[in-house]
Amino acid sequence: MSNGKKIIPGAYVKLSFEAKTEEGEIADSTKQRIKKNDEYEEIDVPIVVKIGEREVFFDDFLLDLEEGKEYDIKVPPEKAYGKRDPKRIETIPIKKLRSLTGERKFSVGQILYDSEGRYYGKIIYVGSRDITIDRNHPLAGKNILVHLKIHKVVLPSDPAPERLRMILERYLGEELTNKVKIDLGDRELEITFPTDILMRMSIRDLVRTVYLPRKTMAEEILRELSLDKVKFVEAFSLVEMPKIQASSIAPSTPVPEEGKEMGEIAPSEERESETEEKEAVNA
Repeated sequence: MSNGKKIIPGAYVKLSFEAKTEEGEIADSTKQRIKKNDEYEEIDVPIVVKIGEREVFFDDFLLDLEEGKEYDIKVPPEKAYGKRDPKRIETIPIKKLRSLTGERKFSVGQILYDSEGRYYGKIIYVGSRDITIDRNHPLAGKNILVHLKIHKVVLPSDPAPERLRMILERYLGEELTNKVKIDLGDRELEITFPTDILMRMSIRDLVRTVYLPRKTMAEEILRELSLDKVKFVEAFSLVEMPKIQASSIAPSTPVPEEGKEMGEIAPSEERESETEEKEAVNA
C-alpha cells in the first residue's frame, strides 16, 4: 500500500512531463537543451504548478494522482488546444495585419505572433490587399498524449515552511531556492539573496530571475501563508582577494650575517673597501 500524497484542489505539485500528438509531434515539455562544454545536452527541469489555476492544459487530469508515480494520460482536443473552428479562419487587410504583428512581408505558411509575442495564426492565402489567416492553434483538433511524473505534492494543510518552499521553487527554480536565506517569522518573512549569487549574474539574468517575479511571488506568499510582510534583501559586496605579505628590510636594518655567505656586502664594508682603494691609488 502506497503512502504517497494524492493531489487535491489547491495543492502545489512539482512535476515533469512531455506532451505529444498521436503522430509524435512534441506539443510541450519540461525538458530543456543546455550548452555544456560546447555540446548541447537535454535535461529535465521540473516545474511547480498550483492545482486549479490551469497552468498546464492537463490540470483537470491531475486530481487524485499520487506523489512519486508516473502516468500516461490522453487529453482530448477540447481539454488541450481546442477543436478546429471554421469561424476562426479570417481575412484581414494587410495594413491592419502589419499594425497587429509588426511584420512587413507576408507569405503562405508563415506563423504570426502579436506585439506581445502570443500566437496569432498561420497564413493560408496572400492577396493584393488582404490576407487569410487560420487563427486556430496548430494543434487544434488533436488528441495530446502526456507522459508525466509527480515528484512532490504539498497540500494546503501542510506546514508553512513546506508550502513556502514550493512557492519559491515555483518562481525562482530549485537551484536558486537552495541558495537563498529564508527567515520565516510568525507574521513576516525575509528572503536574502547572497552576494556570491548576485555578483555572478548578468544584468539581464538579475532582472529576469530576481526582480521581475518578486511582486507576484510576494502576493502569493502573503495570501497562502497569511503573512503581513515579505521583505527581499539583496546582499551586494565586492569579494576582496587575500593580500600577500612580502617580507621587507628597512633601510636602517642591517643585513643578516648569513648574507655574506651569499656574496652580499654590508654597507660599512663597502665604505672601508672604497677608502683602501683610494689610499692605494694615492700611494
